[in-house]
Amino acid sequence: MPKSKNNRKKKKKNPPVRSFGVRLSNSSLDVCYATARRIIKALGEDEALFDVFTKRQKHRMFIVTVMPPHILAMPGHAVPKSFLTYIQYMLISKLKQLYFDEENKVTWMDIATVGEGMMFSFMADGYTSFLQQQQLEVAQRLLAALEKKDIFVSCQEKIKEMVRISLISLSQPNFRTYGMLLPELHPVQNRPVVRNRLYITAHKCQTLRFNYHNYERIAFRFLLPPIGKEPLTNAFFMMSWIFPNVNIKHDRRLDVYIQSHAIHRFKERLDILSPAIRSELLHISLSIIPKVVRGTDGKMYIPCNMPDEKELKAIGYFAFTISGNNLLILTFLPLLSYRVPEGYLLGERLHLSQEDMVYLGMDKLKFFYEVDIEQIPALKRILFDELHLNYLHKANPYYKTTVPFSEKRTAFVKNFFRDVEDY
Repeated sequence: MPKSKNNRKKKKKNPPVRSFGVRLSNSSLDVCYATARRIIKALGEDEALFDVFTKRQKHRMFIVTVMPPHILAMPGHAVPKSFLTYIQYMLISKLKQLYFDEENKVTWMDIATVGEGMMFSFMADGYTSFLQQQQLEVAQRLLAALEKKDIFVSCQEKIKEMVRISLISLSQPNFRTYGMLLPELHPVQNRPVVRNRLYITAHKCQTLRFNYHNYERIAFRFLLPPIGKEPLTNAFFMMSWIFPNVNIKHDRRLDVYIQSHAIHRFKERLDILSPAIRSELLHISLSIIPKVVRGTDGKMYIPCNMPDEKELKAIGYFAFTISGNNLLILTFLPLLSYRVPEGYLLGERLHLSQEDMVYLGMDKLKFFYEVDIEQIPALKRILFDELHLNYLHKANPYYKTTVPFSEKRTAFVKNFFRDVEDY
């Protein structure tokens, strides 16, 4: 009796043979080869050296694929997925835009993938053992050129700096500060693929209670994004930065804390800026390039600076007080405030009170984006010709310059100054 189909023994299928290496298409290989030639030229070598290798050797040079950096959350750390996506997007975009060598059109993405892949191949015995003497000499020569440029360390540093900028833009003193571990190379299991991984960490805010004018207040420690396994650090001022004549024996470090009120005013008065730009300005002013200036009321203020070409320009001022070994940021003053030089000069020349400035909306950055100051001669002469505040139009680089000024807002301010003499 014939066996039924169900009772027949099924033949065991042999597992597929997995060939070593990534099977790249001809077009992908052509891109790798063209990039390799540009990198060789960027190293100061003759691109013709690449043709010393045979077709098979060129293919084996890229048999181990180096993938672009990958952003992950550190296990146990509360990092929103949207933040990881944002950091990943910003990093890849900048790696593709910034040049390692502009003359030869070699980007940092080329170095992070093709450049590192070439270096790993030249360092591997499994690759060099198949080379003839002449080819081996060329491989060693190119490896020496890559090591002289220190491309691996330079690329890791560049990636670290790009991610650090994103972390600054996402960190909030009164909520969380985000950091990262140093970039690490991770081989992908069972595949000839190497991936750069960066783990993002999250750290809760730290608070301080203090008394000011007989009221208890809460301030938040201004933490800096931690890099690697270093402990959390915070922004600080030296007493001598505020009072240059202080005796060196009495000079001391002041840790920076900031009130929620100051953060709220900062957001309210720089209303045209995105949260990322505001966070970056906050870090520039309170940690990277800290300085103080004296206001018209005799008090010291910390200018909030924005980069403008090769210098920094004030976009507002932080009011602060000193308590023990802490510098406490109390509030944020607009650029056009009677307590600071720019606002005082404007008020004196045009006989404006602080209430007038607030009424006209001058206490907010949006004023410079909505009002066509060119149509108001008296205002233009003070703000642009004397104070040179034209740079405020560059504060928001993402603002569409094609958007016209508000005719309604311009007419409102113009009508206010209609009876003002042309000083």
